[in-house]
Amino acid sequence: RDGRRQAAQQLTPGQEFAVHLSCGMLAEAVTCVIYVPVDVIKERLQVQQSATSVEGSHYTGSFHALKQIVRTEGLKGIYKGYWATLASFGPFSAIYFMMYEQFKSAARERKGCQDGDLPLINLVTSSCCAGALASWLTSPLDMAKLLLQVQRGQDAAPCYKVASRTQPQYKGMAHCLSLVYQHGGIRGLFRGAGARVLHFTPATTITMCCYEKCKKIYSDLLI
Repeated sequence: RDGRRQAAQQLTPGQEFAVHLSCGMLAEAVTCVIYVPVDVIKERLQVQQSATSVEGSHYTGSFHALKQIVRTEGLKGIYKGYWATLASFGPFSAIYFMMYEQFKSAARERKGCQDGDLPLINLVTSSCCAGALASWLTSPLDMAKLLLQVQRGQDAAPCYKVASRTQPQYKGMAHCLSLVYQHGGIRGLFRGAGARVLHFTPATTITMCCYEKCKKIYSDLLI
């Protein structure tokens, strides 16, 4: 443990930046393995119109939807949109953890203390600022992911009325962002950014503060 701590202290600022950025992206890549199937099932259930569904096209619940998707589409079916989800949440996690560690490092230098000794107010400030900036910067990616999700859900629901489509067909994340920019400019890309910030900032702040305090408690108990 002491060896790992000394090795971490020997990293240059640029190396620390790269480590925290890549670790955030890698963590999200692993998380999406679990998250994406849940998200696929959720979007199928949300989009389906039970009133107009035909026999065999109506999901009666989450487990039934999972079985139907695996039976008819295989594992590829429950992992549809994996790369789009990773393209949205990966940069968010990467930027968040990189900025969070940078803010904590600056706070430690000002306070002259170790990582585990940072006051709660500094943890709250670091996490809050990192969450707000990361969620705002990646808002266009999240908006594109949501548009692609809606489109995938409509395409997958046999009961969905094609005539009711009001959105263009998106070919991928880049194509979606391009069309949104053409129609709405920068403002269109960042539509909903404020709501995203209000959602993620308290969520990440509570999560990371609890994590840091629990880590400190367990560390003191084990030493």
